[in-house]
Amino acid sequence: MFKDNKKFIYIFCGIFALVIAIQFYKPKETNWTRTYLNKNKTPFGCFAIYNLMEKGYSGSFKTNNQTLYNLNGLQKKKASLVIVNDKIDFNKNDMRSLFEFLNAGNTVFIAVNSFHGALADTFHLRTELDYADYFISIDSLIKKDGVKIKLKASNYKKQAFSYSRIATSGYFKSFDTTRFNVSGDMGRNKACFISTKIGKGKLYLMTMPDVFGNYFIVNNPNRQLAYALLSIIKNDELIWDEYYKTYNITSYSFIKFILESDALYTAYLLIIFILILYMIFEGRRRQRAIPVVATPTNSTLEFVNVVSHVYYNSKNHQSIAAEKIKYFYETIRRKFHVNTNQINDEFLNEITDLSGIERKLVRQLFIFCEKLKEPIEINENELVELNRQIYNFNKNSLR
Repeated sequence: MFKDNKKFIYIFCGIFALVIAIQFYKPKETNWTRTYLNKNKTPFGCFAIYNLMEKGYSGSFKTNNQTLYNLNGLQKKKASLVIVNDKIDFNKNDMRSLFEFLNAGNTVFIAVNSFHGALADTFHLRTELDYADYFISIDSLIKKDGVKIKLKASNYKKQAFSYSRIATSGYFKSFDTTRFNVSGDMGRNKACFISTKIGKGKLYLMTMPDVFGNYFIVNNPNRQLAYALLSIIKNDELIWDEYYKTYNITSYSFIKFILESDALYTAYLLIIFILILYMIFEGRRRQRAIPVVATPTNSTLEFVNVVSHVYYNSKNHQSIAAEKIKYFYETIRRKFHVNTNQINDEFLNEITDLSGIERKLVRQLFIFCEKLKEPIEINENELVELNRQIYNFNKNSLR
């Protein structure tokens, strides 16, 4: 499409590079997306707590990037699995694997805003989030007081951890009180941290995953709450889950990678816009003008007319008569399937029967033809008479 239009390629590449450079070097806005990924350094990524866990909270530490079913098959010693995300939606197979993992004496800590699927159905979990300040600016949310979390552990009863409105304030509106104990709340009977024993293991559920976000870990006094929670679930091996994340990086596509980068996304839109403009104004197919070819004419009649005039102007009537008789005899042989070498009574009778013309006229025609075949001088009247008789014969013949 860009053939013979190299200037457009240069202009396009220049604009493309300029847009990427501007987007890349301009001041970046803070990304407040709640990804909870271990490699994400944004306010609600988990880079800080992940590295702290790896260095100081267990003798053995690893990252899980597979289902609970596969994790069970590889696990050989007691471990604590930590799942931090905005939501959790286990299916029935996940729940069977979860119970198997817990019955083996392991610990599972799940910190999410909302519980769905088989996990919520099994334990009758229902959470509620406060969206009252959803449309307030980030700066206002940071400065505005939010919830206070208290743990039920004896060594933390007198301590409250205050969080601003930037943290999602979720709590358990209902849960299976026959199985779970409240290990932490926000006051007013709003439980945000519950626990239960299943088999030989323990299950901890929490509704505020923001506690583990970088914003509340790096240079923030509330990091003590995250440390306290990790000390509760401490085990032989600590496992940080990345499989059940909403923003699981293993599921990223090339398009998703582009859309999440401001520079690449702007350049992507620019490419589409320029291509559309090019197709509208310069994209039509270029080719040489197609010449107008005249319709072929039938020159057969012209040729015949020229040849006939040559014969006529030469006054060679005998030659014209010979050609005329030769063509007539050829027609007789083709139509009547007879031999024209001998013109006798048997021949004339056969032609008469097949053509349906009177024998007298047939005899007169062929005798006249035989006469004109001889090398004698023929005048114009005789040539005209020959043409008349042949014409009448062809016109009146049944074949």
